[in-house]
Amino acid sequence: MVWTDSNQKFNDAFFLMLDNQGKMDLFPIWKSFSFKNHPVQNLIDAEKILDQVIHEDPNYTKAIFLKAIVKRNLNYNEESILYLHQVKDNDFYLYACNIYLAEYYIYKLKFEEALRYLKEVDAAYPSNIRVTFLLALVNLELFNFEEAKFYLNNFYQFSDEKHLIQLLNRNLNITEEIVLKTSNRLVLKNFKLKSINYNLQLKTNLINYFKQYNELGINYDMITCFVYGLILKQVTQYPNFNSFNDYNVHTILNYLRIEDNKVKILLDAIDFEHDFVKNFEEYLEVENLMKEDL
Repeated sequence: MVWTDSNQKFNDAFFLMLDNQGKMDLFPIWKSFSFKNHPVQNLIDAEKILDQVIHEDPNYTKAIFLKAIVKRNLNYNEESILYLHQVKDNDFYLYACNIYLAEYYIYKLKFEEALRYLKEVDAAYPSNIRVTFLLALVNLELFNFEEAKFYLNNFYQFSDEKHLIQLLNRNLNITEEIVLKTSNRLVLKNFKLKSINYNLQLKTNLINYFKQYNELGINYDMITCFVYGLILKQVTQYPNFNSFNDYNVHTILNYLRIEDNKVKILLDAIDFEHDFVKNFEEYLEVENLMKEDL
């Protein structure tokens, strides 16, 4: 390959995008499961360089892709999607583009659309740990229980997150029983609407919660934060009666942090043994107690 000024400029932008702890990953940054926290000014500077490269060579695919990543990390998500679509048909970028597109539609609460992109990349990269997990999460949100079980089982085979998977599986089983044993369609519709409303509140709370990081001049990837918020929702949605007010959409983000340049779920701070129901029967007991309390 002939080294050009555009190559050099792209390299300059790329290294601005590397994490500020100086880790030189052998793989492209977009293959990291959790986002890397970049100083905002670095992102702005990288975007200016990429704009020069794209102006000089409008078909410079990897510059267009990297600009999409810069936009995502600056939380200009709609603009990021436009750039991803420009390079999506290039096989080299299929993996990254489809994951980012899927996560964008998860953030927009358009789970059917997210599922379409995930299935496309799963066909090309079967048993990929990130894709498999997102497929499990999206199918949980869509109440596709058999598909969710399939992907959770696959995820369990090659993931170290056994405890998290067990929690997700337990709540999946409870949710499935609720849906299968609720004969009243209106009650069932209200149950599913409650899930949608929870997601809307979660998204609003998440934006407000992370304003503190913006005020400190710290950038964060809102889409990734929301995906982690959905995980917290799925593992904490069935508290028992005594802890019902401690685990709801208003307090759940107490267990989400940005630490060491990563989004972390503080699962160890949650008392799953005593604060949550273990099965469908215990869930019904909580429902009855809640009705009595009203």
